[in-house]
Amino acid sequence: MRYLRFSLPIVLAVAFAGTLFGAATPAHADTYSIVALTIDNKSFYGMDDAGNVVFDASGLCSQTCYDTFLNGVSTGITSTAPVFAWDYIAAPCSYPPCSVTKNGTTAMVSLESDGLTQDLDVIAGASPAQLLFRPLGITNLLVLNGAGNIIFDDGARDEWYEAIDTSVATTPEPSSLLLLATGVLAFGAFAFARLRQALA
Repeated sequence: MRYLRFSLPIVLAVAFAGTLFGAATPAHADTYSIVALTIDNKSFYGMDDAGNVVFDASGLCSQTCYDTFLNGVSTGITSTAPVFAWDYIAAPCSYPPCSVTKNGTTAMVSLESDGLTQDLDVIAGASPAQLLFRPLGITNLLVLNGAGNIIFDDGARDEWYEAIDTSVATTPEPSSLLLLATGVLAFGAFAFARLRQALA
């Protein structure tokens, strides 16, 4: 009878532990795809969370013009300035160290000990920094948008680059958690009924 008295609390504890296990979001390093956007005689104009990046390309046109990229692919040059819901933070980065932080993500450029190469690192949340790229000299801006995408220029290669965050955080859905908790409780109830029947 003493065993029966403690069976229900044990079942509830197992159900609670199972729910917590299902709700836990594992820490992970983000995955980035780095693409070359354009030669460096264009200047950065703006960036939004949807993946639109705009450069002022007036140096290449007979009049003012703008070159737009969407997720690393050019969508064409226009003579009127595109209007997006800009959402980014930018900092001059003519010489490291320099960094920008937005929505819990920090992009930073640090100088290597040899004084020649530089490291572009990213810290997402509490994750350790991960090396994304080794530019030979940033001479303009370091830009980060709310989605975690990074724009930077490599002065030695005379090129603008975009590091596109391609990771998707895995967060359990409420329905999955409910299914897990219900299954654990049902199993516990079944085991309790069988034990009670055997002792009767």
